[in-house]
Amino acid sequence: MNLRSVPRDQEILDEFFSLSSKPGFEKIAWLYGMIAVYGKDPNELKHFVWNEDNSISLEHKKRPLHPLHPQWVFLFQLKEKQPSKIKSCWESLSQTLAAAQDTGLVSRIDDVLLAHKVRKIYYTPSKRPQPGSFQKKQKLLLCPA
Repeated sequence: MNLRSVPRDQEILDEFFSLSSKPGFEKIAWLYGMIAVYGKDPNELKHFVWNEDNSISLEHKKRPLHPLHPQWVFLFQLKEKQPSKIKSCWESLSQTLAAAQDTGLVSRIDDVLLAHKVRKIYYTPSKRPQPGSFQKKQKLLLCPA
């Protein structure tokens, strides 16, 4: 996979709104939006729970998952447009989304997930060492207590 296959934010937005404007594709657009916002594939998102701060809790994760682009939760209206009885239709929804990617209606899910990872690395500030911390660590290692 090369960097050219990583969809840009605008492409993801365009694909979401293109899907959501097609009759019968609203639920698929919702799932596509969840994948783009939280960076998890449909199987990982299957048993999520909303938190008050628009983060989600996943079944096998200790910490809540925060949206990479918090404004997308509101822009896509993910909480408001969540399909009712989502658990019962999750498999068919995932299969329909896979078919939509196969026909070219949306980017490949793997590419959207990769885009999320790339942006997460890009947007996360790097931790800079405190001035003099290296020397302090070196002293502790060299000087016996």
